[in-house]
Amino acid sequence: MDATSCAVPGGVCTSDSTSLEDLAIYGATAVIAMGLSTILAMQLDSVSRWFLSPTSLLAKRRREYKYAVEQGSEYTSLMIRQHVGGGKGLYDPKTESVAWTKLGSGDTEEMDTLLSEIMDPKKATPVIVAIEQDLEDDNNPNEYHLFLAFPPASAGASTPAAPNLYQKIRVPLISFCDRLAKAFKDQMTSTALCFVADASSGLGSELLVDVVKDSNYGVATISNPAWMTTLALIVSNNTQNITTQQFETIIFALCRLDAFRVRESTGVSRTVLFALPGQACVPRLLPLIQKVFVHERHLFVYDGCCHSVEYGLGLIKKYGSSYRQKASKEEWELVSETPTVLSATIPMTPLRHNRALPDTLANLNSSQASIVEAWMASVDMFLDMKSREKKNFYTPFVCRLGFLMKRSGIGNGDGSDLSLLALKNVLEFISGSKSRAFPAEVLEAAQSSLKRKRGEFEEAVQSQQLTSDEKILIEKCVFTHKSILIGEKTLLDTVQPKDDWSLKAAKKLKSCMCCLPGEGDEDEEDESEDEGGNKDETMVNARSELDQPKSNAGKSKYVDGKAQFAFDPTMFS
Repeated sequence: MDATSCAVPGGVCTSDSTSLEDLAIYGATAVIAMGLSTILAMQLDSVSRWFLSPTSLLAKRRREYKYAVEQGSEYTSLMIRQHVGGGKGLYDPKTESVAWTKLGSGDTEEMDTLLSEIMDPKKATPVIVAIEQDLEDDNNPNEYHLFLAFPPASAGASTPAAPNLYQKIRVPLISFCDRLAKAFKDQMTSTALCFVADASSGLGSELLVDVVKDSNYGVATISNPAWMTTLALIVSNNTQNITTQQFETIIFALCRLDAFRVRESTGVSRTVLFALPGQACVPRLLPLIQKVFVHERHLFVYDGCCHSVEYGLGLIKKYGSSYRQKASKEEWELVSETPTVLSATIPMTPLRHNRALPDTLANLNSSQASIVEAWMASVDMFLDMKSREKKNFYTPFVCRLGFLMKRSGIGNGDGSDLSLLALKNVLEFISGSKSRAFPAEVLEAAQSSLKRKRGEFEEAVQSQQLTSDEKILIEKCVFTHKSILIGEKTLLDTVQPKDDWSLKAAKKLKSCMCCLPGEGDEDEEDESEDEGGNKDETMVNARSELDQPKSNAGKSKYVDGKAQFAFDPTMFS
């Protein structure tokens, strides 16, 4: 039979060999297409949960988290560069590399001149644009540089809100921060700093910043600074072997620089409030900040895990999951912030010593799992630092967001609303005003701001309410961390709403951190130790028993001035 045949009279003739070749090509194409489809399908989290083991799924998710945070940080830096380059209409990225005056470690005289200009209170303080490597630097492409931009002289001593053409200077990060830190240590200042660390998907820190702004009582605010997020990323991936002491120096220098920049916004309270960039950055930044600013005010605001997940999901719905987040307005205060949807919902630090976590997180979708892990990492760092309190002197104002939001049990046990008293307590701590009464208009503005923020929260979570099954799965994740769930207790030293509130107010509460206590929780004494010196059971941390004092330890060194003398009167005649 002829190798060539026609299917129909007058039709196109084909050879058998050609048909076999075509079939082979079609088959190979189909296999490749199936392979690509499988790869693309595996990128979908819902598909990955079916085919990957819990450990592999968590590893895949963490790679995605890392990429999203890095890309988000770079995009925010680009928006800041655009702002100091004249704004969207004037900024030209092609001329970016030649727009910066570049100083090296050997340019000591130039850096000293720059420092004297920075420390001049009559001139505007530079803004922090970025902390980056310069890969085009032939001498040392791996060295980190600090990019500073000076506002135009016409702006006076304040940072202008609108975009403008700034004077831009690049300096070596480590050597310049050494000099800058020394300059600020030598400078006398009456301005106090207050650092807010968050474990509530950003709701707590955002609420406190808004309340402080609206109350207008002399507290300047710096919220979610982008340079802190960048620094947290560098700490996480320290390829250049920067030492802990160097990181501490950088933190001290840049915090003082930012606080000095907003000096004209501080009034009667003489305080600058720093809100750390979301719960994701807390594990990396809080230990460094606590060590270098041990005598400043520290506040840890937390919410239940389920409430935090609901608010985080609300942020994702409102702003989207893209790392390309633009500020609502082209103003410095907004442009220079790390978007909350990134810093609150994407974990930056993997939880340690928790082998059961991958199995439980695998039962959640990617968005829920990322928020849960970020929240747990923040609380984990809080507990770790509290377990070493006698060594690191970490005694923050522990603020339970449920008090302010009017949805958790109240300390007096009768179910009455003490949210306004809780608000007054936290404002007294932030502003350092416990010994003096607030003006009536300050409290009214703060209460109005709190009420508005509660309404925004309810609107944000309205369509993101978790089902009872989802709450159970989230609780299982939290329960794998034995220190977060200490029997039936919640966080240590939560400050109860009282006129004579105390930072050492450890309580017995009857619920876990997931659901938070309900009304009618016991109101116990504030002392963390009884008269016999026995430690209260709520102060025991399961993962740090070696750090705990013996049962016969001495009484607390914290003095209640109403109960006893701060000194021994028998020593004075």
